[in-house]
Amino acid sequence: MSSLPPLPPLPPPPADSEPGTGVIPPPPPSSVASTSDVETRVPRPGELTVPWRTIVLVTWVGIVLVYASVWRTARTMGLSTWWLGPPATPRVLVVQLLPFLAPIAMVIAASRPTRHLPLVGVVASLAGAAIAVGDLGRFDRLALLELVAAGAGLLVSAASYAGVLRSEPEIDRSIT
Repeated sequence: MSSLPPLPPLPPPPADSEPGTGVIPPPPPSSVASTSDVETRVPRPGELTVPWRTIVLVTWVGIVLVYASVWRTARTMGLSTWWLGPPATPRVLVVQLLPFLAPIAMVIAASRPTRHLPLVGVVASLAGAAIAVGDLGRFDRLALLELVAAGAGLLVSAASYAGVLRSEPEIDRSIT
């Protein structure tokens, strides 16, 4: 086995570095606008605060995943929920995607500063409960999963009324 060649010597420090440190000084400040010059968006009354919007968003993403798991379970076990239909003759794709419409609309609405989001969430969860009622008596356990998802959406939407902005926050605009 041959030995490795010796390492080359280190290059000298740059000419503009501070003597003895070998560190290049930071560049001078640029003329980029500071954050105080940028206008921020003022939240409107009726919008949720950011933490509550995040909670609503995560909940409705979870509800979409619950419906996807119900779909997969029904197909794997050969069950036919009313909105999927039997595996041999499935329903039209629009009907199969019906349970996903309200939760996906809530995910989109919660990802933006939307006014009256809790009310829209209550309506979406009631739509999910109506879809689940159609499966009661046929496949009770899948219907129970759908009802639990709709109940979770209802509870979080009702609780998110606590995060609704009531009036426009006062901003001191005298600083210029």
